[in-house]
This record gives sequence, C-alpha cells and structure tokens, in this order.
Amino acid sequence: MRIPDTAQKILDASKIGLIIDRMAFQALELSYGQNELVVIGIEPGGAPSIAALLAQKIAAYDPEKNVESATIYINKPEPLREAVVLKNGVDLNNKTIILVDDVGNTGRTLFYALQPLTKYLPKKIIVAVLVDRTHKRFPIKADIVGFPIATTLNEHIIVQFENGVAEGAYLF
Repeated sequence: MRIPDTAQKILDASKIGLIIDRMAFQALELSYGQNELVVIGIEPGGAPSIAALLAQKIAAYDPEKNVESATIYINKPEPLREAVVLKNGVDLNNKTIILVDDVGNTGRTLFYALQPLTKYLPKKIIVAVLVDRTHKRFPIKADIVGFPIATTLNEHIIVQFENGVAEGAYLF
C-alpha cells in the first residue's frame, strides 16, 4: 500500500530496532525454562520480517534455546475464503509459539491465524505485535506489545519495509 503524503512517521528504523530488542527480551522472560521456540510471522505483510528478526535476536541473547521460524498465510480481507496455512513444515508440538503481527488492530487477523495452531499441542502461545491499536473486536490480547498507540477508527497504520527491513511506521 502506498503511504499518503500526509502520513505522520511515528517510528523510524532505529526506534523499531530498539523496540524489537525489547520484544526479544520480553519473549525470553515469557518463555523462561522452555528451550523450544517457534517464531511465526503472519503473511502477507511485514510480520514475517519482524518475526525473523525477533527469532535472530532471541537466539543471539539465549544460544541455549532452539529457535525456529515459520509463517502463516491468511487472506486478511476474507479469512474464510481460503484456508489459513502454516508454512515451513514446523512441528509445533510441545514447543512455545510466538505469533507475530506487524500491526494489531481489531484482533481479527490474529484470531484466524490461531486456526492452524489448533492441530498441535504447544506448551504455550505468545502473541506479539510491533504496533498495537486499541480497537479490539475479537478476544485477542497481545502478550508482547512493541508500541501501543490510541488512534481513531478512521486512522490507519502501516509499517513500511525496504528489502525486508522495517523502515518506519506511519499513521494516516
């Protein structure tokens, strides 16, 4: 999506890097004593890039943990139109899952992204979002929030990526 000229940059690349560092430490705290982690980004969008960076940082901060990555594909505008698919063939049984989205809004995307996870018996599911808006309509609450922001229903937030790296987050 093209970012309008009137958009306000609310996070730049360096701030996003610091936020993801903090999110990695929060993930380590929430997964203490659990050595098998799978970090899953929701596609399409920037969440797989955020999830990959988060997984790298977690593995660097705690080399004892086995950290895997995966993605979930969901048709965000029409989640019932096609199957929600867990990619990368990762076994999630008896592992801690960190489900990552770039922007949390109504909770609908995260709600439907949980569907393929119900085929497994994970130890724990942790929900992490880079930017969290406060307009929940589904019973989903992020355990790890990078940047909370109150917006109006008419405003939008986009996290812009260049070459797989978060360049900034924009409010318009």
